[in-house]
Amino acid sequence: MFRFPLFASHWRAYALAGLLLLGVGVAGASWYAKAATPAAPAMSQGEAILLKLATGALNDHHLVAPVGSNAYEFYFSVLQLDPHNEVALQAMHDAFKPSCDIVEHTIDRGELDEAQRELNLLHLYAPDNYTLLLLTGKLGAQRAVQARQHELEAARIRARLAAQTGEAPMAE
Repeated sequence: MFRFPLFASHWRAYALAGLLLLGVGVAGASWYAKAATPAAPAMSQGEAILLKLATGALNDHHLVAPVGSNAYEFYFSVLQLDPHNEVALQAMHDAFKPSCDIVEHTIDRGELDEAQRELNLLHLYAPDNYTLLLLTGKLGAQRAVQARQHELEAARIRARLAAQTGEAPMAE
C-alpha cells in the first residue's frame, strides 16, 4: 500500500511536466506565428484623412457628385497613395450599384454633361461593367433626343422670325 501513493505522486509529476511542455510548445508556436506573419502596413495620415472625407461623403449621399467632393474621388485619391487599400476598394464596390442609380437619375433629369462626368468616374472603377455600358447607351440616346428637340426649337424660331419679317423661312 505504501507504493501506491508513491506511484501516484510520480504520475502527477509526469502529468504536470507534460502539461508544462505542452504550454511551452503552444507559446512558442504562437510566437513563431506572430513573427512569421507580416504586419499590415500602417496607414498614412493622408490615407486616414481621405478615408474620413470619403466616409463623410458617403454619409451625405455624395457618391459621384459634387465634383471634387464625392466619395469616389476621395477613394481614388486613397488608391493613388495605396493601390491595394482594402477599405477603399470594398467601399467602392459597395457603393457601385447606388452610384449607377444616381447616374441614371441624372440622365433622366436631362443633366447630360453631369451624367457623362459621373459615368466617366465610374468607368475608372469598372471599365467593362455591363450596367455602365447600358447607361452609356441611355446617355447617347438621351443626347440624340435632346439634339432633335433643339433642332425643332431652332426651326420654330426661324419660322417665327420669318413670319415677323415677311420673308420665306430658310431651308435647312
